[in-house]
Amino acid sequence: MRLGSPGLLLLLFSSLRAANFSVPVVSTPHNPSQDELTFTCTSINGYPRPNVYWINKTDNSLLDQALQNDTVFLNTRGLYDVVSVLRIARTPSLNIGCCIENVLLRQNLTVGSQTGNSIGERDKITENPVSTREKTEVTWSVLAVLCLLVAVAVAIGWVCRDRWLRRSYAGVWAVRPEPELADVALSKLQMCFLSS
Repeated sequence: MRLGSPGLLLLLFSSLRAANFSVPVVSTPHNPSQDELTFTCTSINGYPRPNVYWINKTDNSLLDQALQNDTVFLNTRGLYDVVSVLRIARTPSLNIGCCIENVLLRQNLTVGSQTGNSIGERDKITENPVSTREKTEVTWSVLAVLCLLVAVAVAIGWVCRDRWLRRSYAGVWAVRPEPELADVALSKLQMCFLSS
C-alpha cells in the first residue's frame, strides 16, 4: 500500500479500529418443514460492519441475497454481532456455507453445513492474505504519516511561539526617558555650559 493510497487514508481516518469476528456458527432446525430448510449463521464481536454471504458449496456460487435475512447490531462493547437466516427449498444433499467478511481486515470466515448426512464441514478461515512485504509497507507508511503530522505540529508551534515572543518584546521603547526627566537633564546640561 503506497503512502497516498485511499486504503491507507481509510485506515488512518477510521482510527485504526478493527476487530476479528468470531468463527461463525451454522445451525439447522431439528424438525425442518417438508418444503423448506432454514439455516442460521451467527458471528459476534467484530468491527467494522460485516458483509454476509451464503454459498452453494457444490459449485461455489453465491446464493441469492433475497433468500437471506441479516440482522446486524452493535453490542454493549461497541462491536458488531450478526445473525443471518437463510431459507432455501429442500434438495437432497445440499452443501452450503456461511461467509462473514471483514473488509478492513481482509478476512473471510466460512463455515459449511450439509444436509443429507449430518457431517458438517469444519471451520475454514482465510485470514489476511496480505504478504509480509505489504504489511511492512503499511507499517512504514503509517509511521511516515505520523512523523509528518508531528513535524507539522512542531513547525506550527515554533511559528506561533516566534510570533508571541515578538508581540511581547517592547524593545527600545521601554527604556525611553520620561519627558520630565529629559527637561531636567537638558537644564542641567545648559547650566554646565553657562558656568564654564
